[in-house]
Amino acid sequence: MSVRRPPIATRLRTRLLKASQGLESALSHRKLRRSPGPLAEEAIAALRTEGVWVTTVERLLGAAAPACRETMAAASALLARRTAGDGAHWRRSAASTDLAHGELLARLPGLFMFGLQAPLLTIAQHYLRVPVAYHGAVLRHSLVDGRQVGPRRWHRDAEDFHVLRTVLYLNDVTEDGGPFEYVPRPLQSAGNRAIGDDGMCSDDEMDAQVPRALWKRCIGPAGTVVIADSAQVFHHESLQRGAERSVVMMGHSSRRPRHPELAKAHFPAHRHRAALARLVPPELRPHVFGWRELEVPAAGYTDPATTVLGDFLPG
Repeated sequence: MSVRRPPIATRLRTRLLKASQGLESALSHRKLRRSPGPLAEEAIAALRTEGVWVTTVERLLGAAAPACRETMAAASALLARRTAGDGAHWRRSAASTDLAHGELLARLPGLFMFGLQAPLLTIAQHYLRVPVAYHGAVLRHSLVDGRQVGPRRWHRDAEDFHVLRTVLYLNDVTEDGGPFEYVPRPLQSAGNRAIGDDGMCSDDEMDAQVPRALWKRCIGPAGTVVIADSAQVFHHESLQRGAERSVVMMGHSSRRPRHPELAKAHFPAHRHRAALARLVPPELRPHVFGWRELEVPAAGYTDPATTVLGDFLPG
């Protein structure tokens, strides 16, 4: 398959963005010389070699883990009631059902705040080596429906040159439950040959270039945390064959992302500015607001209690 060369304007913009991120990395060098600690060093080493690191809520968050477990239990209870008409707004996409952003902030604010936990931000800061943008969080439920569509197809995320995608399992995810699956980082050049014009491919197309025996699956009990550089490794939500899957998905990148509108689309912060300002403490707001160039709400605007939006979050 021939590889299309991007237009010269795109190539120039890419070079400028990389130079800008390189300058930010150089300016952050002194701040990052101090060790982030053994757990973060383990995560960063795995991300740089394998492209993916798997841990648990308890290892990642330490003393904050019990509070996270309580939020997970509340999320699971909400998921169990999603067809019972309890008033929550859900959005059905090709491959999943996602809780509306406003509902997540109102009912499960701890899920959004998971992405701003200090251990996760430390990993992101020391891995990316630039000021970190937080894209937001999505509560996602996937059914057993036999459809390899959307994020169930193989892809790499395009928001930035490096994107940390964090997936928190809310239920036990076994081999037939649609675990996060990826091609290890050293095999990416082979994976490139499988990808079509839309940047995605099927299992059979990937298997023709990277044999299935080399793919890796992240199975684990509820509370498993998968962190991947999803812009650097081919990955997908493998097909649910015997069990449904519920997860929380978060994203982090630089504050000068390659495709800012795509990065912003994960969570429309401008529509929930008031709720986010109440939830996020001042010292963490640059991760949420500082890179988005938020529009000023019109006079008389009030943040809606619930909103159903056409969100997009890769798997």
